[in-house]
Amino acid sequence: MSFFTDAAAIIFKQPFTQKVGKLEIDIVNQRGISEKTTLSNNPIEGGFNTDNAKDEPTEITLTCTISAFSLKNSVLKQISSLAKGKIPNRLKEAHDELYRLKRDKEPITLVMKYKSYPNMFMTLLDMPAEAGDGETFRFTVTFQEINIAESQLVSIDNSRIKKDSAKKQSSFGRQVGGTKTPAPAVKPSTITLGQFVKSLF
Repeated sequence: MSFFTDAAAIIFKQPFTQKVGKLEIDIVNQRGISEKTTLSNNPIEGGFNTDNAKDEPTEITLTCTISAFSLKNSVLKQISSLAKGKIPNRLKEAHDELYRLKRDKEPITLVMKYKSYPNMFMTLLDMPAEAGDGETFRFTVTFQEINIAESQLVSIDNSRIKKDSAKKQSSFGRQVGGTKTPAPAVKPSTITLGQFVKSLF
């Protein structure tokens, strides 16, 4: 492989890019990842087990920098855009995308150097500006993990429910095991005239 081939491979190679949702980050100046586990305060009987410990949602704070022109993006793509008279404003695009994430309040995926974190929700957005920033855009964001519970629908045979219900019905004039049993007749009470007279005294 020639020297020029090696140089081209280095220049045009797409480096690994850390992302906040769809927003590509040039530099992560500072990254703080908080993984916390809470222990139960209740007395523990029979020894410790995993039920006594609860993992809290992951919290990530990032301080990032985005430049107006980055080699992390495809160089050929950017040169092609410039040749067509399209000058991408990466700083404004990053600013607008962060505000969109804050406004829409939707969970996103954070792609970090060693791991990706899905279902992350923005809880803080800070965009300081200094005179020496030049053609760069700095911001600090905090995300917290959202625990999403999944439900499952179970299909039940209606014919079996009806059959079981029929077997549990009362035997007094209702269906029992496929045989209809009539309810017992109730005889009216009778009393003689002498018994009625005695009941008055």
